[in-house]
Amino acid sequence: MSLPPRPKYEGTSRKLLLAFDIGTTFSGVSYSILDPGKVPEIRPVTRYPSQEHVGGDSKIPTVIYYDEAGKPCAIGAETLKDGIEADAEEKNWSKAYWFKLHLRPKTNATMADCDEIPDLPPNKTVVQVFTDYMRYLHQCAKDYISQTHGALFWRSLEDEILYVLTHPNGWEGPQQASMRNAAISAGFIPDTVEGRSRVSFVTEGEASLHFCLSNGLTINSNANDRSGVLIVDAGGGTIDVTAYRKLSDHNFEEIAIPKCYFQGSVYVTSRAGKHFDNVPFLRTRFDRNTKHVFRRDDEAHHIQFASHREHDPALKIRAGRLTVPGRVVATFFEPSISCIIEAIKLQKRTAHFPIESVFLVGGFSASNWLFEKVRNAIQPLGIGVFRPDDHVNKAVSNGAVSFFLDSVVKSRVSRRSYGAICSQLYNPNNITHQLKADQVAFHSITGDRVLPGHFSVILPKNTRVTEIAEYRRSYMMYRSNPADFNTPDDEIVFSYRGTNPNPEWFTDEPDQYTVECTVKADTSMVTPEKNVSFTNGRARTFYQIDFDIVLLFGLTELKAQIAYTEKGVEKRGPATVIYDDDGSTVWDLTRRST
Repeated sequence: MSLPPRPKYEGTSRKLLLAFDIGTTFSGVSYSILDPGKVPEIRPVTRYPSQEHVGGDSKIPTVIYYDEAGKPCAIGAETLKDGIEADAEEKNWSKAYWFKLHLRPKTNATMADCDEIPDLPPNKTVVQVFTDYMRYLHQCAKDYISQTHGALFWRSLEDEILYVLTHPNGWEGPQQASMRNAAISAGFIPDTVEGRSRVSFVTEGEASLHFCLSNGLTINSNANDRSGVLIVDAGGGTIDVTAYRKLSDHNFEEIAIPKCYFQGSVYVTSRAGKHFDNVPFLRTRFDRNTKHVFRRDDEAHHIQFASHREHDPALKIRAGRLTVPGRVVATFFEPSISCIIEAIKLQKRTAHFPIESVFLVGGFSASNWLFEKVRNAIQPLGIGVFRPDDHVNKAVSNGAVSFFLDSVVKSRVSRRSYGAICSQLYNPNNITHQLKADQVAFHSITGDRVLPGHFSVILPKNTRVTEIAEYRRSYMMYRSNPADFNTPDDEIVFSYRGTNPNPEWFTDEPDQYTVECTVKADTSMVTPEKNVSFTNGRARTFYQIDFDIVLLFGLTELKAQIAYTEKGVEKRGPATVIYDDDGSTVWDLTRRST
C-alpha cells in the first residue's frame, strides 16, 4: 500500500509550498517547489539557528523566552543553549512552552488536565504566541531556502507562497481561524480573501497517513480490499487516531470518526515532575535523558543532578545520581499507553470496515517501551502494530506537503451532527410537542403556532462524506417589512456533541450544542414573496424568502453557503464563514420567530 506515482505539476507558473507542523514540544517545516511540467519533491528544512552543529535535524523546540517587555529573546533551539535557564531567571524572562494546548477546543477541556498546562507569559494571548513562533519559523524557512536555492529564488516567489498548517484531529473551525489569523499577523499572507485562500489545513492524522504512504507503508499479507489501517500519531501533546481504508483507485476513505486525546509525551514528563516534587532540574533531566531510553521496568534508572561527591542512601542518591526504580518510571507512561490501547480498541469497534494494521508515528512513538506495550496488547486481537524505521520527527510536516500534492483521502466521516436551530410547526398529535407547548409555543408572524429551539439536522454524525458531496436543507425566513431583507442576515450552523443518536431539541441539552460557524448571506437581491395570514379574523401581511443552508464537509475545513432561487435559477452567496472564538453560545429562542 503506497502512493501512486506523483504526477507532474500542471500549474502555469512556479510556486513555493510551505508546510508548518507546530507541535506541542517540537516543530518543523517542509516544502516543495512546484515547477510546471516537473514532478514535485518533498524536502524538509534541516538547518535552524543554534542547531547548525546537529546536522540534518528537522525539528526545533516549540519554546519562546520573552523579556519583561514582552519581546521574544530566544526561540526554538536557541532556548537549549547552556546557561539559558540562569539567564532567564536573572533577567526575569517568561517561558512559553506547550502553548499549543491553550488553543484546544474549550469543549474538550475535560480531556486535558488544565493544571498540567503551563500558563502563558504575562499579557500574551495564545494567538500572539503562535504569531511570534510562526514568524520565527517562517524566517528560518526563508533563510534555509535562500541559502539552498538562492535569495533571488525566494524573492521571486514570496508574495504568492502557498501554506499548509497542521493541527490535531480534534481541532476544527475556530482553531483553524485562530491559526489563520496568526499567519496574517506573522506576515505570511495579507488579510484579504485571496490571501486567506493561500492557507489550507490538514489534520495531523491525515498528514501522517500521507507520510506513511509516501514511505511505502505496508500492511498484513492477508489483508484484503475491505481492510483498514489505523494511524496513531503519538506526539508531544496529543494522541491523534484516524482509521482509513484503501479504495480500488489508490485513494483512501476514513472509516471511523477520528479521535484526539490529550495524553502525549508531555503528560509523561508532567507525571514524572510530580513524582520529583516539581523540582524543575530533575524534571528536565528526566525529559531529556531518561524518558526516551526507558524500555524495561525491571531495571533502575539514574538521573544525574549533582556532584559525584554527593551521597545519600536514604534518598537513593549515589555519586550525585538519583536512582528511580523502573516500575516507578513505568507508572509515568501507563495512562498514556492505556489511552492508546483503548483508543485503538474503540476504533476497531466503531469502524465501518475491519482494521488489520496499526501504524505508530510521531515523536512519542519512538519510545520502545510505549511501542512494545501497545504491540503486546493489540497484536493478540489480530491487528498488526508497526512503526516507520526512521524520520518520525518529520512525519507530519512532510505528510502535510504530500496532502497538498497527492490528496489521496476522498471520503471522511462526520465528527458530529451539524444543523441549524429553527422553529417547528406545532403538531397537536405529537406527544413531545404537547409537553413543550405550555412552556415555549407561540404564534409566529404567519399565524401558525410554532415551537422554537428545534435542531434541524443537515448532516448526521458518523456519515461517510465524499470530498465533493453537498448537504443541504431548506428553510424559510419571514419579515413583516420587505425592506428588512436588505440587511445581510446571519445563519448559524451548530453542532451537537452529545450522545443522543437523533438530537431534535436544543432546549433538551443546551450545553451539548456549540456554534460551528456563522454564515453571512446577502438577501438583498432576493425578491420576497408576499403572503397574508389570518389570526382571530384579522388579516396580517408578511413576506417570505426561501433558502437552503449548504454544507461541504469533504475537505478538511468546513465550508458553508446560502443558496436561493431567483427567477428559477439557483444562486449562491456571496457568503462568508466567520468562526466563533470558542464555540460557546447562548441561543435566543425567539430569534427565528419573525
